[in-house]
Amino acid sequence: MSVLGLLSVLVPLLEAADTGGAVRVVLALAFHVTIPGIPLLLLTRLDSPVLLACVGGALSVALTIIGAQLMLWSDAWHPLALVVVFALVSLAALAADRWRARPSATPAGSVRDGLHRSGA
Repeated sequence: MSVLGLLSVLVPLLEAADTGGAVRVVLALAFHVTIPGIPLLLLTRLDSPVLLACVGGALSVALTIIGAQLMLWSDAWHPLALVVVFALVSLAALAADRWRARPSATPAGSVRDGLHRSGA
């Protein structure tokens, strides 16, 4: 999850700075194969990491293609905007998944068990 968050921050920054080189190409490929598909699928609580990687990768590539097609059809080609939108969606999904996975302050059923033991 940390790697996905790092990709979601690093790739838009590299693209905004208009850097070149092999590192940016590798990071951009990793970004478009994982973001936003895998973070969105983390919210579904898939049990299989292989299924998560395969379906998440396919979803990410499909969303990238759809986004590029929409930009071409509307004559509004701006790849940085698409990357920023995907990064924001990814960061929001990762934050929601992290928030949902955190342990609660009171264990489930503790209030009910306390009332039951007190005779209420």
